Amino acid sequence: MDATLELTHERIDDVPLLLGLLIKLKLPEVLDRHIPAHPLHQGLSNGWLVTVWIAYILSHADHRKSPVQAWTQEPHHTLETLIEQRIRPAEFNDDRLTLLLKHLDNQPAWESLEVDLWHTHCDVYALPVERVRLDATTSCGYHTVTDDGLMQLGHSKDHRPDLGQFKLMAAVAEPTGLYLAGDVHPGNAADDPLYLPLYRRVRTLLGQTGLLYAGDCKMAALETRAEITANQDFYLTRLPLTGTAQAQFAAWVEAAVVGDQAAALVEIHRGEGQAQELLGRGYEFERPQSAVVGAVEHTWTERVQVIRSESAAASQAAALDRRLKQTEAAVRGLTPPVGPGRTQFTTGWELERAVKSLLTERDATGLLTVTWERQETVREHYVGPGRGGPKRRKTTERSVRYQITAVTRDDAAIERLVARMGWQVQVTNASSSRLSLGDSVLGYRAGTCVERAFHQLKDRPLGIRPLFVHRDDQVRGLTHLLTLALRVLTLFEVLVRRGQDQDREDLAGLYPGQAKRTTDRPTAQRVLAAIARTGVTLTQVVSEEGVRWHLPYLPVLVKRVLGHLGLSDEVYTRLVINSV
Repeated sequence: MDATLELTHERIDDVPLLLGLLIKLKLPEVLDRHIPAHPLHQGLSNGWLVTVWIAYILSHADHRKSPVQAWTQEPHHTLETLIEQRIRPAEFNDDRLTLLLKHLDNQPAWESLEVDLWHTHCDVYALPVERVRLDATTSCGYHTVTDDGLMQLGHSKDHRPDLGQFKLMAAVAEPTGLYLAGDVHPGNAADDPLYLPLYRRVRTLLGQTGLLYAGDCKMAALETRAEITANQDFYLTRLPLTGTAQAQFAAWVEAAVVGDQAAALVEIHRGEGQAQELLGRGYEFERPQSAVVGAVEHTWTERVQVIRSESAAASQAAALDRRLKQTEAAVRGLTPPVGPGRTQFTTGWELERAVKSLLTERDATGLLTVTWERQETVREHYVGPGRGGPKRRKTTERSVRYQITAVTRDDAAIERLVARMGWQVQVTNASSSRLSLGDSVLGYRAGTCVERAFHQLKDRPLGIRPLFVHRDDQVRGLTHLLTLALRVLTLFEVLVRRGQDQDREDLAGLYPGQAKRTTDRPTAQRVLAAIARTGVTLTQVVSEEGVRWHLPYLPVLVKRVLGHLGLSDEVYTRLVINSV
């Protein structure tokens, strides 16, 4: 009689790789230090619950609580082998995950956890921090807005002002894009006062002095700049065109265009050789600043950098050209050909008033010159009814209309206006020896790191919007959980790109249907999706001889990514070293 074989398959894909990375980062130990379990808690600790949940989120691109419990029973052998603990069916039920989010909502514990987590990551990997970028974003959900709730209506960066939202103030390390820390605030909070609390936390987290902190114009509050200077750190921020800066801006630009700075403008380039690109030109000057910080008045010297961005100027000039074309067509449309239902201007002053109003409305006064002419039509017809004859009396009817004949552009005025486009002002307290004018421009433009982190948080695999929890503590807890996953995701990306650079060989197989296509800037999402497509499957073979597990050869892509992460093949091969 033939022996009977019973086969059971576990699709594992990237789960061992992700859990291996999380364990190497000591995430369970760090979490358990700051989120201790209740004395009556049974089963997995909070640290292991969070670790497995993050592995599920990154692998399945789903942050909902409800599917986690069922999923843990699918790669059950894989999970128990990797975490070396038994996973009970009730471990990841909805009640336990809800309680876990409540623990993650504890703000003092969360802040100390972020500090501990960063130091642990630095102990495992060398993570350079040249600059810190501070910025805010929003995330929305279908929540009921209450007066004192976290979800509020406000200026939406997701283009959904009709939905309740919360605001996330985040700090990201540059140039790597590693997520450092974040604060959750109500969705109607103003950005300006959120910078200093996070700056203080990041400064404590990094334990460094003399770092450069960059941010947009909402970071330019004098109080913020003063405290950064008082702590012997440096700032780089764009000045908002409000208050005194708005009054002085025109004079600064005039000095660069036709004034005493026109001949001293410095060109700013990116790249080298033939790939060199002109970013803009500008100049800078110094001015004294003073402010009170903690009852002590601090004074410092600030560099004001007046810069013309070539791309911004070109974009604004193109927008001006489109606006003038539309205005020209609208002006000509004021005097249509004679016909039924077409209103005509019979007096010159009325047409002049209409043209002036239209040019003012379209902001084209002084840029377009409009000329028109008086047209008179003379028509004779017989007086009274009946057929005409040589003795019939005639009358003459005159009709007057004003017709626009030409709409011309004032090229000199347009050229003067274009020369004043694209100008921006940024300020820094760093010396020119530390941060040149060109480096300041390039440093500020590096803000795409934080924007990329926000995109990763909002899009797959994290997908924080829309939120599927409703209570404020659950919203904050879930946000903290997903920022933990974001840390892992950004670190994953940094390590893979660093490994590619060291090996001088790009990863292949990341693009569906294009097996040979490579990229020198692989994203974490694309790498994880490619690993999932390899279909790594663990097979349990039950026979009369006992239970054995079989794992096919690991794909080349998986082996290379493991190497970039500093992990060995053992995170996969250990799954089969348990035959009975």
